[in-house]
Amino acid sequence: MKVTSILTTLCLLNLYAIAQLPDNLPLKLRVGTYNVGHFNQGSLGGFQGGGSHVTAEMMRWRSWIGAQSLDILGLNEWNENFDKGSTIQAAEALLKPYYANLYFGDRKRWIYNGIATNYTLQNIRQKKSSGDYYMILGDLKIGKKTITIISVHIPWQKDWHIPALDALISELNRHEYFICMGDINALDQEQLRFQKEGFNIANGGNMGWFATASGTNTLAGRSGGPNTNIDNIITSKNIRIMNVSAPHTGLNDLDHLPVLADVVVTW
Repeated sequence: MKVTSILTTLCLLNLYAIAQLPDNLPLKLRVGTYNVGHFNQGSLGGFQGGGSHVTAEMMRWRSWIGAQSLDILGLNEWNENFDKGSTIQAAEALLKPYYANLYFGDRKRWIYNGIATNYTLQNIRQKKSSGDYYMILGDLKIGKKTITIISVHIPWQKDWHIPALDALISELNRHEYFICMGDINALDQEQLRFQKEGFNIANGGNMGWFATASGTNTLAGRSGGPNTNIDNIITSKNIRIMNVSAPHTGLNDLDHLPVLADVVVTW
């Protein structure tokens, strides 16, 4: 009996060891960031339709999220309830069918950041940027390494913008490995500051620019242009970015487009 018990224990320990990613094996993740605009093109109140339109629109959002098959999804301008009538709890309907772990920061009037993932994040904390704007952070433990996952929303207001951008860069410099996702609300030259710091960027990086301020472009009669590339995924220099896109979703396209990318962690 003792021999059987010892063998069983050794087998379990061996399986546990196999499950841990070796430090020299690259880890590939599919990640994305999406300012969902309170499900109402950037205005408060949730989806403004009524009746059967609410269920139909909710299903379109749910289907889109599921189709992306993201390992980590960063969210900005979330809304607790999907619709103006508060009949559908948004996280329950849209995220929980796909994600076991949801991490949200404080719910402000306009600002509400979150992270959805099937990985378990530790040490969840919130750090203020400026005004009501903040970043939410959590640590992903892979073997002996820690990847800090960040969802951030940078203010566009003149008095708050640069201090918040500086605060974010200062925070990123504290981490050996990080994946930062969010609405940066920045000019192209400001986005390039991340590169100058030695970080990798999805928007404005090796694959070029991806316009995400869709409403601004539509009003200007163009599909893209300078300083409309305001959403981004930023990583530490040891995490490479590829397969970037900013797809039209048919959902919140008059406000923001998401940014999606594959990231490869190189130890």
